[in-house]
Amino acid sequence: MKLNPNLKPIISSLFSLALLSIQNPAIALVNQGKLENSSINLGLNITKEFTRKQPIQIATDDEYWGPQGDFNILMPGDVVENNKELLVTANTATETVYMIFHGDLPTDTDYLSSEGIREVLQISLRKNLDIKGKVVKSTNMVIEGYPGIELLVQHSDGSLGQYQGYVVKRRLYLIGARAKDELTTEATNFFDSFRVYPSKIIN
Repeated sequence: MKLNPNLKPIISSLFSLALLSIQNPAIALVNQGKLENSSINLGLNITKEFTRKQPIQIATDDEYWGPQGDFNILMPGDVVENNKELLVTANTATETVYMIFHGDLPTDTDYLSSEGIREVLQISLRKNLDIKGKVVKSTNMVIEGYPGIELLVQHSDGSLGQYQGYVVKRRLYLIGARAKDELTTEATNFFDSFRVYPSKIIN
């Protein structure tokens, strides 16, 4: 796949979001521990890579499942990055980049209220998005009874980003779409397709 050069800054920004250095003020809320051999303080416990369920050779969306079968989502476009904690796809037709990131938070998170979790998510997302951008809208979300937030961001380069974060049984899920001009119904379908299965989460 030959990637449109205009998408490179968008992909870079999404990578910086996905590689959350959760050592910002949200860290104090969850008393995060450091990884031994990494400069990024994620506190993740991930051992398997994303798996594709029923690969389709020609499709606008491919369905992806988490390693434990704990989530699934339709990812538009072609795969740009696929590793243990991050999946990024790009659709050159809509000039949109999509990502999903997941990982386990420290046990201290168990004691946070829904509002406390939303505060952690809000601070983490705001600190790790384009700082020069503007949060246009912030909305409280719920998935399977677990708290989350959604941010709509006008980035300083003119691109528009929509991001959701959830904590389900101590598992952090971040999903995002960033478009050069505007988000289309493709992005709406991407967010609507996200499902979590709490009974399958093993921390």
